[in-house]
Amino acid sequence: MVLALLWILYKQWQAKQPWPDFGGRITSLHSLAEWTALLKECEDTGKVVIVDAYALWCPPCKSAAPVFAKLSEEFSEASTVFAKFNTDEAKDLARQLNISAMPTFKIFKASKEVDVQQGWPGEQKVRELLKKHGATLAKAD
Repeated sequence: MVLALLWILYKQWQAKQPWPDFGGRITSLHSLAEWTALLKECEDTGKVVIVDAYALWCPPCKSAAPVFAKLSEEFSEASTVFAKFNTDEAKDLARQLNISAMPTFKIFKASKEVDVQQGWPGEQKVRELLKKHGATLAKAD
């Protein structure tokens, strides 16, 4: 009984620990206002926007984070913007985007949602979604 209680307390503590910074070219969003401004900026430039809705307590979200960061470096800044937000912090944004599962990846073009993927499908599926909507890979130096 005591071990079970300690395990539960440990898991709660662990879920509240900050994630390591995985790098990448990712815009962290904290509010609906920031999201609206980002969409407007990208609409004017014609960029594809992919947003990752995550939660710190979500194991698949933790698996997706380093891969999402890696993809943000592989795709061209001229064609793609990577953004993410914590659904527990930016509740207004989560409501606006109708987030009901984590992680959820949504792709926008010209300020309109063009695709969605709930759950972590793996790197290849996210890569395919981006290419499908016009995101291009960065050229190697």
